[in-house]
Amino acid sequence: MLFRKSLIFGTLFGLLPLSAAAWEHSVERGVDLYQALDGSVSLSLICDPNSVYGTTASAVMVGVGTELEMNVPVTFRFPDLITIQVTLVYGRVSKADNKGGAWEPLLTGFRTHDAVAVFVGDEIHEVNLGVPLPFSCL
Repeated sequence: MLFRKSLIFGTLFGLLPLSAAAWEHSVERGVDLYQALDGSVSLSLICDPNSVYGTTASAVMVGVGTELEMNVPVTFRFPDLITIQVTLVYGRVSKADNKGGAWEPLLTGFRTHDAVAVFVGDEIHEVNLGVPLPFSCL
């Protein structure tokens, strides 16, 4: 009996991705959702190109470990050394709250690079994004 439980648990655990290291795309409730997970950092890009929900739906979301709703300054640094500083509000940078013009440079960085360094507090997280995608965000 113990062997069977171990076998089932091992099989299920083996199916879970430890690190996707590439954007995954899905459509949920009429918006495009792109997600990348590398180690303890998750990045999500929510795009509403048809304005199904208006401008408030499009956003970049950042999670570190179990912290998904952080209210902290974050810096994104792309391989070409373009640096974008933003403040997360409940873990997100919203297109609607595009203070300082961060939205367009973030999209350009994600569309053209396969990696990004994310600075949260004293921690630096190198996130492997895989092949850049032509995200549907405007």
